[in-house]
Amino acid sequence: MARYHNLEVYHLALAQVTGIAGMNTRFGDLGNQIRRAAVSVVSNISEGAGRGTDAEFIRFLRISRGSNDEIAAQLDIATALGSDVVELQQRNARIGRMLSGLIRSLSTA
Repeated sequence: MARYHNLEVYHLALAQVTGIAGMNTRFGDLGNQIRRAAVSVVSNISEGAGRGTDAEFIRFLRISRGSNDEIAAQLDIATALGSDVVELQQRNARIGRMLSGLIRSLSTA
């Protein structure tokens, strides 16, 4: 099994993709953009885990964190447009904390 499959943050980010999938129909371009950002979080976690070094993994985790921050801004836009995305925002915040913690733990290892 790949290294990333053992990471809770990977599975939480994957759940975020499925949670966001329904936004495409409601928000058009914004929905497409947020979906791409969510896929980027998951993809960069898995790609970084396969790179072989902690330094490379950290680099990809930082990219994931940036995409996760992009999702936060897009969820703020969805809220401003009248959508209730509190659950997605809470999950997004948790993913961000987990990515930051993983980066910290790998940086000090």
